[in-house]
Amino acid sequence: MTRSQAARTASPALALHSRAMQDVVLGSIRFRIEHRNPGPGGGPTLRVYDAPSGGRECLRFDCFDRGGHWHSDPSGSDRITHFGPDTDPLAWLLERLRSDLPGLLAEGGLAAPEDPERSDALERIERALRNPPLDLDAVRPGSRRPSRGEKWSLYPEDVLPVWVADMDFPIAEPIRRVLRFGVERSDLGYPIHPAPTDVPEIAVARMRERFGWSPSPDGVEILTDVVQGLYVALDRFAEPGQGAVVLTPIYPPFLGAVRSMRRRLVDCPLRLGGGGYRVDLDAIRDAGDAETRLLLLCNPHNPTGRAFDRGELEGLAAIAEERDWVVVSDEIHADITYPGHAHLPFAALSAQTAARTITLTAASKAFNTAGLRCGIAIFGSPELKRRFNSLPRHLRGGIGLLGIEGLRAAWTHGQPWLEQVLAYLEGNRQLVVDFVRDALPGVTLFPPDATYLAWLDCRQLGLEPSPAAHFLERGRVALSDGAAFGEPGRGFARLNFATSRSILNDALERVAKSLR
Repeated sequence: MTRSQAARTASPALALHSRAMQDVVLGSIRFRIEHRNPGPGGGPTLRVYDAPSGGRECLRFDCFDRGGHWHSDPSGSDRITHFGPDTDPLAWLLERLRSDLPGLLAEGGLAAPEDPERSDALERIERALRNPPLDLDAVRPGSRRPSRGEKWSLYPEDVLPVWVADMDFPIAEPIRRVLRFGVERSDLGYPIHPAPTDVPEIAVARMRERFGWSPSPDGVEILTDVVQGLYVALDRFAEPGQGAVVLTPIYPPFLGAVRSMRRRLVDCPLRLGGGGYRVDLDAIRDAGDAETRLLLLCNPHNPTGRAFDRGELEGLAAIAEERDWVVVSDEIHADITYPGHAHLPFAALSAQTAARTITLTAASKAFNTAGLRCGIAIFGSPELKRRFNSLPRHLRGGIGLLGIEGLRAAWTHGQPWLEQVLAYLEGNRQLVVDFVRDALPGVTLFPPDATYLAWLDCRQLGLEPSPAAHFLERGRVALSDGAAFGEPGRGFARLNFATSRSILNDALERVAKSLR
C-alpha cells in the first residue's frame, strides 16, 4: 500500500470509537464509563463495582437525555430512582461525585477510599462521561442535507461543498447537551450580559491552559463574532480614508470590512517562496505611512494555514510600536494546529505589544458552532477597551443565551472532543497533501501548519475563469475562489478538509476528474 493509499484509508475515528467503555480505578472501587445508547435519547452510563477488576455492580447511573434513572443494589434489590423532568442527570451525578462521593457510594453499600489520586480520578471520570467517542467516518452527504447552513444549501444537491469554513462533524456532546437542556426547559430568556458573567474567567483560563498566555479578565468583552470586532475596531481606531495594513491573501471579511468602513487598504502580500508563505517585513515597513492606524492580523492565517513564528510576530510588533499602530489579531483558528507547530498569541509577545493589541477569538471555528454567534475580544489595555466600547453596545446587537452557553461548554468541557477531531484532521491533512502530490500535477500545496484549510495553487493550469469555477462546472465540487482573498489569491482555490474521509476522497477525485 502506498503512503497516499494509507492516508486515504486510515481511520482514527474507528479506533476512537472502540473506546466506548472506559474504566477508572479508585482504591478498591472501579468506575466504568459506557456510552451504550448513542443518539438524541441517549447518554452516558456510570457503573460502580466493588473490586478493581470483576466484582459486583453496586451502583449504575443511566444519565440519558430522556428517561434518565439510577440503580442502587446494596443487597440485590436493584432499587431504581428516576430523575425528575427538570433535572439534568449528568449534571446531578457530576455534582454528587465532586461534593459528596462518600454519600453517593454509600447508596450502593460502598465506602469511599482515602486515595490521594481521588481528584485526578474524578477528573478522568468527568471527561469520559461528558465526551463520548466519535465516529467521524460516519458523516455522509445524506446526513448533512437538508441543512439550513449556507455550506450545504447554497449549491444544488449534485455539488459536493468543501468551501466555507464549517466542519461537517457533529458538535461536542457538552455543547449539544447544554443547548438541548435549555430548549427543553424553555430557558431562552435574556442572558446575563452585559452584567458580570464567568465568560471572562473561562476565556482567560482557556488562553492560559492552551497557549501559556494570561491576560486580565477585566480586558475581556463578549461580542457577536470576530468579524464584528474587525468592524468596530476600524470604526473606533481609524477615520475614513486612514489606512489599515492587511496581509493578503486574507479571509475575505478583512477586505470587506476595510472597504465598507471607507478606510484605506494598505495591502502587504505575504511573500511566497520555495518553502511557503512568510511575512514580508520590508514591504510592510515601506507600505505604512503617517495616516496608517491599524494592522489587521490573521494568526493562524486563513487561507494559507501559516502559524506565524516568533521572529515574524516580533518583527510585526516592532513595526507596530515604531508606527504607533493598533493591532487587531484574529486568532479564531488558534486551537487547530498540527504536530511541529504551535500558536503564539500576538499579545503574549510582551507587555508593550499587548498594550496595543486587541485579540479576537471564539470557540466557533474549533468547535463547529458558528451559527451560535458568540465571540470575545481581549484588550491589552483599559484604554483600548474604553475606545472600543465608546460605540454603544446596542449598536453591536445583543448576544444570545445559547451562544454564551455554547462557548462556556466548549471551553470548559469540550477539549476531549477537540482532541479526537484534531487527530482526524491530521489524517485528512496528510490525505490532501499526498493526493495533490500524486494525482494533481500542476497544483502546488504547502501543508498548512494550522486550520483545516488547504490553499491550492493552480496558477500553472491556467483554468478559466478561475480554478473554483472550473471545479464547480466540470467536477461538481465547490471550493472557495482564491480571488475573494485579494489579488494575490487569483489562480488559487481553498479546500476545506474538515469532513469525513468518504466526502473528502469524493471531493478530491472530482477535482482530479475535472482536470482530466
